[in-house]
Amino acid sequence: MDLVRLKKVVGFYGRFLVSFSAVGYRARALTWPPLGADFTGQTWVVTGATGGIGRAIVEGATSRGATVLALARSNEKLDALARGAPGPGRVIPLLTDLSLVADTRRAADAILARGARVDVLVNNVGLLLDDLSVTAEGYETSYATNLLTHWVLTDALLQSSALAPQATIIEMSSGGMYNAPLTLDYMGMKDPKKYNGVYAYAVHKRGQAELVKYWQARHGAGGLRCYVMHPGWADTDGVKTAMPNFRRRLRSVLRDAAQGADTALWLAATRPSSAGPEAFWFDRKPRDAHAFPHTMKSKYSPEDLAKFLEKQADAVAGRAAA
Repeated sequence: MDLVRLKKVVGFYGRFLVSFSAVGYRARALTWPPLGADFTGQTWVVTGATGGIGRAIVEGATSRGATVLALARSNEKLDALARGAPGPGRVIPLLTDLSLVADTRRAADAILARGARVDVLVNNVGLLLDDLSVTAEGYETSYATNLLTHWVLTDALLQSSALAPQATIIEMSSGGMYNAPLTLDYMGMKDPKKYNGVYAYAVHKRGQAELVKYWQARHGAGGLRCYVMHPGWADTDGVKTAMPNFRRRLRSVLRDAAQGADTALWLAATRPSSAGPEAFWFDRKPRDAHAFPHTMKSKYSPEDLAKFLEKQADAVAGRAAA
C-alpha cells in the first residue's frame, strides 16, 4: 500500500471507527427513551428481509403489530422468517429476485393485488461484490440490486397510489456513500478493466440518497416522508462474504443486526420532519450527507438520476415485448 493510500485509510478509520461501531451506538443509546411504537394495523414492505438488518427490521415491525410483506429470493428463508417472526404482527412472504427488474415488477403487482395500502416501505436489500457480475437482463448485478430495483418497486407503488397518504419510505444506504458523488457515468459499470466493486457500491448508495430527494420533492406534499439512513457497521452476512478482512479486524466492535435496524424502526415510528430530504439519518439524528468536499460536486441532479433509472427499467419491458 502506497503512502497516499495509507493516509486515506488511516484518516477514514480514525474519523469513523468509533462512531460507526457498536461503541458509538451504545454510547448514544444511553440517552434514548425506549421505542414504544405501536404499528398495529400497518402494512410494511421490506426488501432483503430474511437476513441481518432486514430480518431485524421485520421482527421489530411484527413485534409491534405490523403485517410485513417480506421480499427475498429464498423460499426456505422466507418460510423460516414467517414461522419465527414475533407477534402480534405477521409476515407474508413474497419470493422475489431483487436483482431482476421483471421479478421486482411482478412482486409489485402482487403487492398491489392484495389491495392493502402500504404504510412503510423499507428498501433494505443491498449487495457489495468483489468481481463483476451481470444479470440475465444485462445489468451489473450490484447496481440492479442496490438501486435500479429500488426505483422499480418504489415507483410502481407510488404511481399506483398503493402507498398510504402518510406513508414512509426508508432507503437503507451506507457510510460508503461518503466516498462518491452522484454520477451516472459509473452506474451499472460493466467494463472489467474499470469495475471496482467497492466504488460501485458507494456510487449506488449515493444514488439512494439522491432518489430520496427526488421522491420527497415529487410526492411529499401529500404527507409522504422519505428518508435515507446509515445503519453503522453491522456484522451481517453481506459483510462476512464481501468484506472478510474488514470483519476479521473489527468483528469485536461491529454492531449486531438489531442495532443496525434501530434507526429504521425509529424513523417509521416518529417520522421526523425537522430535517429536509438532504439529511443522512444515523443513530436517530440527521447527519451531513457529505463527509468530503469532492462528493458535493456533480453535474447531475436527482431528476437526472430518476430519468436514467426509468429509462433503464423501461428497456427491460421493451426487450420482453419485442
